[in-house]
Amino acid sequence: MSTVDNLTDGPVGAPDSAARTGTARGRLRSGSGQAGGRTGRGGLAADRWEVGSAFPLGLPTGGGWAGPAEEFRLYGSGRQALVALLEFGRREHGWTAVHLPEYYCPEVADDVAAVLPVHRYDAGPAGVGNPPRVGVDEVLVLVSYFGTPPVRPPTPTPAAGPTVVVDATHDPLAPWLPHLGADYAFASLRKTLPLPDGGMLWSTVGAPLPPPPAPSDGQRLAAGTILSAMCLKTAYLGGAGLAKEPYLAGYADGERRLRSAGVSAVSDLSAQLLHALPVDELRVRRITNAAVLADRLATLPGLTARAYPFGVVLECDSHRRREELRRALIARAVYPAVLWTLRPGESGTRHLDYSARMLMLHTDARWTERDMARVGTLVRQVVRQEAPPARTTTAPPARTTTALLATPPATPIGTAAPVAGTVAVPPLPRPTSGRLRHRSDGNNLPPKGAPC
Repeated sequence: MSTVDNLTDGPVGAPDSAARTGTARGRLRSGSGQAGGRTGRGGLAADRWEVGSAFPLGLPTGGGWAGPAEEFRLYGSGRQALVALLEFGRREHGWTAVHLPEYYCPEVADDVAAVLPVHRYDAGPAGVGNPPRVGVDEVLVLVSYFGTPPVRPPTPTPAAGPTVVVDATHDPLAPWLPHLGADYAFASLRKTLPLPDGGMLWSTVGAPLPPPPAPSDGQRLAAGTILSAMCLKTAYLGGAGLAKEPYLAGYADGERRLRSAGVSAVSDLSAQLLHALPVDELRVRRITNAAVLADRLATLPGLTARAYPFGVVLECDSHRRREELRRALIARAVYPAVLWTLRPGESGTRHLDYSARMLMLHTDARWTERDMARVGTLVRQVVRQEAPPARTTTAPPARTTTALLATPPATPIGTAAPVAGTVAVPPLPRPTSGRLRHRSDGNNLPPKGAPC
């Protein structure tokens, strides 16, 4: 998945964008937070506090995975995982076309079109419009927007139906995934974990997977370039005498290399790092932070804030207000993402309008609830300084941490899924090709209540 729109924390261009409860909470700090003096909590210089943008190199550690069950493949990126699946299906199963939502990452759509003809259908964060006509030898891609369960549009096809693939990038550990009934799921792991590369493909219904991918020199170079940028960013945030330009340029160069690398296995580094990351606790922290931040942003004029498993989405009442807010937050070291900047002619009017009015605020485990409170204060200050009157909006119901962590009833493919964030935490698979198991054993809340 592209990260353009995410890397907006400096003057160099804007390239687009706890295994189990009980691991040491202190390990989750990877270079954020602030305190008095030269260096604050987690090694962050007090004058270099920021929220958003790409991960630095922070390696919180925790336990491993719960055990094997579902077969999986690891690739260099989520995009590579999808492309590899489509190439496999075209070759082995005679797939003839792909149906993508109109609200989707344009760069991914471009790469998909190089494999199979692409048809766009009316779907986005606000729901599904006119249903597509999908043949039994075609592929229907659903998207979990911001970590919510996707809704499959009704498709007038025979009982066998098309092959269904879910993009789970915004919450690869979602507990509803095993119960959705999709043939395949894939995700970019770099959107929710501090890795230089990584994508995953799996099937919860036992569908055949492509052969394990081979590593490529291009992938190693792309991952190494991004890793260097992550290291430089970590040093910068820690107070080193560095400018932002070198690491921003490094991220941009790495993204270009990653996209041109072709289908490849994930780098050895990212494969090994997956063993050490406390994925359960990282996920809970991200969702807890989202609930805290959204609560701070209730009842603001001209803006609606919603908490999701991936972060907090701000929906402004106009593109002008969105851009004013975005520029003001960047000036205050808060770097929101636009997911995604859509292209006219490829998406319907309602999706273009939503894309032009939304911002996504990062809430991952780099930050504490104190950081989220600070972001909330900054947003409120910016919004209240705006002179033009706001269009009346209806605030969404409060989304508490408990609500976000509640597992919804299983919603199989073909029925409407509830639009609610969920968080019972199944673990990621261990690195390299193999098998994985999803867990749904409660909320897995750390002590004290705790993207592609």
